[in-house]
Amino acid sequence: MNRTCFLCRTFLPFVFACAFPGAASAQVDRKHTETLLAPFPREVYDSTILSPNGRRIAYVRPDGKARAAVIDGKPEKTYQKVDGLTFSPNSQWHAYGALSGGAWRLVVNGREQPPQNRVGTPVFSPDSKRLVYTALQADGEHVAVVEINQPPGKAYERIFEGKLVFSPDSKRLAYGARIGEKWYMVVDGRPIGPFDFLGASTGIHFSSDSKHLAFAAMAGKRWCVVVNGKKQKLYDNVGRLSMSPDGKQLAYLAGSGGKWLVVHNGQEGKPYDAIGEDTLRFSPDSAKLAYAASSGGKWFVVVNKQEGKPYDGIAEMSFSPNGKQFAYTAKIGATETVVLDGREQKIYDRIGGGTIAFGPDGRRLGYIAKVGRASFAVVDGRRQPRYDMAGYLTFTPDGGHYVYAAIKGKKTFTVVDERPAASQYDAIWTVPEARLLFDSPKKFHYLAVKDGNMYLVEEEVD
Repeated sequence: MNRTCFLCRTFLPFVFACAFPGAASAQVDRKHTETLLAPFPREVYDSTILSPNGRRIAYVRPDGKARAAVIDGKPEKTYQKVDGLTFSPNSQWHAYGALSGGAWRLVVNGREQPPQNRVGTPVFSPDSKRLVYTALQADGEHVAVVEINQPPGKAYERIFEGKLVFSPDSKRLAYGARIGEKWYMVVDGRPIGPFDFLGASTGIHFSSDSKHLAFAAMAGKRWCVVVNGKKQKLYDNVGRLSMSPDGKQLAYLAGSGGKWLVVHNGQEGKPYDAIGEDTLRFSPDSAKLAYAASSGGKWFVVVNKQEGKPYDGIAEMSFSPNGKQFAYTAKIGATETVVLDGREQKIYDRIGGGTIAFGPDGRRLGYIAKVGRASFAVVDGRRQPRYDMAGYLTFTPDGGHYVYAAIKGKKTFTVVDERPAASQYDAIWTVPEARLLFDSPKKFHYLAVKDGNMYLVEEEVD
């Protein structure tokens, strides 16, 4: 689901504790506004989604045996079932599948589309101008990809994993489809193949300029990466694929003879016992390629083929926005530390997963750490006040301040440069990136729960 809740779900999963004596500075009554969005009872928590801009909320409300989508507090038509609720990237549109009278329909901003036997989760293009979904045809055996305001596409026996992928410029569409016993990648309406199977976890990847397409496919009993319709070398297995931000490079994981290696622009790297599936990444400037590898029971980072110091484990890895700095979390026995450009920071019991944050120019670094039951931010190497929980750490767009959310007792609030806000809530929600969202160098916003209602809170840095 496209939201995170800083109360019932966070990246430091430990239980709430009593407040720590002397844990925080005096509260500050920062300038802020609260706009009521919707009633927010606990029974809708699991179905709740937030818009990408973090300003809207939608959920499915039970009504006896019926269901209704509620958008910003306004209920839409009641149906037997509601499924696949989603917002468009620009946050202006919403869509979902709805069952009524034995037929499914896609509903877009309250408008019903033609009935189908079944519909899949709607997918918006990056520019929010196109919307596609899968639809089970009348014969109950074939599935077609339907685009709003366009004739249905060709029907296939099956659409692979329901994955429909737009190119970054929103002009191209790719998805896997089965014809007979073989699988094809359908790109711009034309099938590429045949293949014996397609990679589920490896995904479908367009380059940033939308000109190139890569995916993993099975040929016989082995796997290969297919680039622009051309099969690359066969391997026993293929893992994560990664396209560089400039669209000119491709890297992926390949398994052969019990070892794993990285293939970068067709060149094989050194084989290792294992490579972290989610660690393969390019720097924002496309100049560096990094991943975590294991050999002899130890883990280490590899950046442009250079191996770092071995540790008991490697967790989160992050490049600064300019690509010049590189930080990751390393496990040392039962403890963890952040390593910045090869230099170990202070050791803590735990570093919060997904919490490493760089300032916009890469000169500042922050993360969330834990010692015992205490959670706190660490900014520029300096430990901040202790709370029961802390998270959503980010820097202002000019890099001059840092902001995060914290829990003390049963209340949640924001903290700016060690100064906690006087305004407190039952929970704070934000988008999956787990950051508070800035609208200007001094203003940020988030959604907050208070007294059974959801509010849009807009706050100003002092």
